[in-house]
Amino acid sequence: MLREWGIFRWTSACLLGLLSACAPVGPDFEKPSMDLPASFSQAGMKWQRQMSTTPPKPRAWWRFYQDGVLTSLVERSLVMNQDLAASGARLRQAREMSIAARSLYFPNVILGGSAERSKSRFRGPVGGANLADSFAVPVDFNYEMDVWGKVRRQVESATALSDAAGETLNALRLSVAGEVVQTYWALRAVDADREVLTRTLEIRRKALDLLDKRRHEGSISGLDLARAETEVATAEADRIRLDQQRVGLVNALAVLEGSAATGFTVVEQTALPKPPNIPGSLPSEMLRQRPDIRAAERRVAAANANIGVASAAFYPSFSIGASSGFDSTRMAGLFQASSLVWSLGTSATLPITSAKWLNAQRNAAIAAHAAASAEYRQTVLEAIREVENALQAAVLLERRQTAQDKALECARKTLELSAKRFKSGLESFLDVVDAERTRLDAERAANAIRAERLAVSVSLVKALGGEW
Repeated sequence: MLREWGIFRWTSACLLGLLSACAPVGPDFEKPSMDLPASFSQAGMKWQRQMSTTPPKPRAWWRFYQDGVLTSLVERSLVMNQDLAASGARLRQAREMSIAARSLYFPNVILGGSAERSKSRFRGPVGGANLADSFAVPVDFNYEMDVWGKVRRQVESATALSDAAGETLNALRLSVAGEVVQTYWALRAVDADREVLTRTLEIRRKALDLLDKRRHEGSISGLDLARAETEVATAEADRIRLDQQRVGLVNALAVLEGSAATGFTVVEQTALPKPPNIPGSLPSEMLRQRPDIRAAERRVAAANANIGVASAAFYPSFSIGASSGFDSTRMAGLFQASSLVWSLGTSATLPITSAKWLNAQRNAAIAAHAAASAEYRQTVLEAIREVENALQAAVLLERRQTAQDKALECARKTLELSAKRFKSGLESFLDVVDAERTRLDAERAANAIRAERLAVSVSLVKALGGEW
């Protein structure tokens, strides 16, 4: 018996090695072709033609802004944000599914145990009944040989989906960090406007006090005093509206950080710094390193592997089966050599009547691959659009800021001259009100452009995958 078992084991091992060496059926993965532009249309940015084979290392790009409060907000959000926690759990799920797929490489071994007593009657001249005991400890072995690469393709698909889940998490991290930074700069823009309105209120209240005295002296009309009161009330209403906006932005930062909005605070700061400098050239493959593009490419790889899985179903499957263990009618003699039983064998199956169903399954897999490839190309096109939008906006906003700063300077001079002429009796208070409104609008517009430039710089960082 041992000699027969040795011959069978050697023959099975040779057959298994030979069959498993066959190349898996279905197409091998090729990254969808996608041409990138040689350069972008603004800022003179050029691509350096080079190929990158490894994903970029994550960088704390938000530190470029050199703002300690911002850095603290972003880094706490990356740890505590609940969307990131959910995405991390989905990544662990995908990795476990990949591990489960790899388990198909190994045989299935089942250990069992049973104890049974049965009673049977028999007919005869005397008649009677038999009582029988049966004790068994079977070990069943089954292994389906991966002749056509079905299991290899399943593992390939599961691994690709696991990688896609990892890149999706990276994309979400980039998105959360970007949203925190953009919300932060929107908050700073509100703080800057609040500071402008605070100064404006002080000026208008002083002007109102002065006009009230002059009204009592009879040197001005009640109309000028009413206008001054209107301007103070308008500035107060605008200030309250900004307070409301600030509450909403602070609460948004709380949720991004994974904290309750109640009691959450962000210290007030009014400075709006310049955005980081844009480099003059970038690697040509940088767009392909965006986590959303890499995730889309991994989904294409998974869909491609599923074509192989569907194709392998057309071919015969080969299995090795074995069973051994102990079987006895007495518990005391269960594990004796005489109670040992075993069986060995192989089997093969081939689908005959399900060709139409299998063909539909393969066609569906091919269609899914085509859809994933189109989604990959669309993701790349969207990435190029985002970079173009950010680059062009950065150039145009810089020009707008130059023009707006000049307009603000002129508005301040106009207000100064108008106030002097009013004191000299050469202009009415209405002219001063108009000049002061123009100055306020110009200063708030300048703040808005600075904040927008910062927001666009964040959009560019996100469009480039968080890498410069």
